[in-house]
Amino acid sequence: MRTMDLHVELQRYRNDILELTQREASLRLNISQSALSNYENGTRDIPYKMLLTFKEVYKIPTHEMNRIMFGEESRVLGHSHDPMILRENFEDDETKEILKTLQQHPKFKRTLSSLSYFTEKRKEKFINHVNHLYQTMKDW
Repeated sequence: MRTMDLHVELQRYRNDILELTQREASLRLNISQSALSNYENGTRDIPYKMLLTFKEVYKIPTHEMNRIMFGEESRVLGHSHDPMILRENFEDDETKEILKTLQQHPKFKRTLSSLSYFTEKRKEKFINHVNHLYQTMKDW
C-alpha cells in the first residue's frame, strides 16, 4: 500500500470498524473535528506522533496498523483483518477501560449500580442528564 492511502485507511477504520462519527473520534483523539477531517481527506499530513495516537485511541492491533501503513498482511495465526472481529476487539478494550474506571471510582460505580433499581422512565431521565453534563463538560 502506498503511504498516500493512509488517510483513506484510517477513515475506513473509523467508519467501518469502530463505527464512530468524526466528532466522537476527534473527541477521543483530543483534536478538533476539522483537524481530523483534514487528516482523513489527505489535505494535512499525519505526523508520526499522531499515528501513534490513532493506534492507541482506535486500539488498532499492530498487525492491522502494519497493514494500514505498509500493506503488510499478517501471516501469524490468530490475527484477523475481519471488520467484525476488529470491532469486537475494540469494544472489548473499551469495556475493559470502563471497568477499570469503575474500579478506580467506587462512588461512581455505586451510582451506576443504583440505576438497576430505577424505573425505565427514571433511567432514561438520569442517562439524559448525564449525557447533557458530558456534552457540556467535554468542551472545557
